[in-house]
Amino acid sequence: MAPARARFCPLVLLLLLGLWVAQVPVSAKPKHMTSAQWFEIQHVQPSPQACKGAMSNINKHTNHCKGLNTFLHESFSSVAATCQNPSIACKNGQENCHQSKGPVSLTTCALTSGKYPNCNYKENALHASYIIACNPPQKGDAEKVHLVPVHLDKVV
Repeated sequence: MAPARARFCPLVLLLLLGLWVAQVPVSAKPKHMTSAQWFEIQHVQPSPQACKGAMSNINKHTNHCKGLNTFLHESFSSVAATCQNPSIACKNGQENCHQSKGPVSLTTCALTSGKYPNCNYKENALHASYIIACNPPQKGDAEKVHLVPVHLDKVV
């Protein structure tokens, strides 16, 4: 009979591997982009487009079908201006979030079926306010401002 230690070691390694893989988010930012650039690709769409085409532009960076995404139909500079509004708490408790001054046109895209690259989405047009997280710009960000949007925290 094998010692308990011999059976235990592969189990621990498998558990650690599972925890490591779970830490890599499926929507992780591509390495060659700043957080603000990735935010712009994922969430800024001044002219509304059909979800299938708009989401393919996001999905090609991650090679998977993103489950849910929201597009703000504003310019990047308009969204970035929201970072100058008073700070509020984000869903994660950090204090770097900012709410839009009022409702804007936006579209949510929810995955209904498919496997990458053939992802199918249901779209829902809304008029709502939003909350974004903002951080100082990174090297490579074009905006010469104090803060840039890096995460869409909530639609309200």
